[in-house]
Amino acid sequence: MRIFGLASLTASFLSAASMTALAADLPVRPAPPVVYTPVSLWTGCYLGGNLGGSWGSGDLTITGSGGTVSGSRGNSGFAGGGQIGCDWQTGAFVFGIRNMADWSNRSSTRVVQGGPFTGFGATLENNWVDLLTGRIGWAASPQWLLYFQGGPAWRESSLRIVNPAGVDVSSSSRTRTGWTIGGGAEWKFAQNWSTFLEYDFADFGNRTAVFSTPALGTVSASAKSNTSLFLIGLNWRPTF
Repeated sequence: MRIFGLASLTASFLSAASMTALAADLPVRPAPPVVYTPVSLWTGCYLGGNLGGSWGSGDLTITGSGGTVSGSRGNSGFAGGGQIGCDWQTGAFVFGIRNMADWSNRSSTRVVQGGPFTGFGATLENNWVDLLTGRIGWAASPQWLLYFQGGPAWRESSLRIVNPAGVDVSSSSRTRTGWTIGGGAEWKFAQNWSTFLEYDFADFGNRTAVFSTPALGTVSASAKSNTSLFLIGLNWRPTF
């Protein structure tokens, strides 16, 4: 009996060793790849400020009894202001709406060089711009958001006709409506703070100012302009 028990124990040991060796020869299944699961870091509302540069072309045309003077002149200036908006994240996609209002000091001037209106000029000044945009973004990583945006735009601008002495003889100042498109990247560097870099283009169509005198007749000025904005900004997202 002792001999039979020892034989059984030996057989069991050899069987276990054989199975272990067989398992060692089997191919090892690779671990499944790590899949990035977006974390909802962008859902919520925010407010902040921005600053940068504004540039574009101003097409001015002055028409009077002495002929027409026209030309396009590029100009640039400072831009800065604030923004407020809200985002909603689903998966890696982020949808949002934002309103941004910036002040700008851009202006463009043309002067009549001949005829009865020699020395008269027209100046187009752009004071502020307001962009109301919807945006679609993609969270490239939990902290980085790439986005595209577009929507309506408004601008307060003035078109003035001045005489050779520099005195305003006619002016047209009002809010213009246009459209805008743009895009950028935003980096969330802390729980409640993010910074962004973006470019926006806006177009506002044409506008006209007219000045008439019995002696000289009528002079009119029309202007068409667009605006490009390159901005860096900071957003604060409160935690509720």
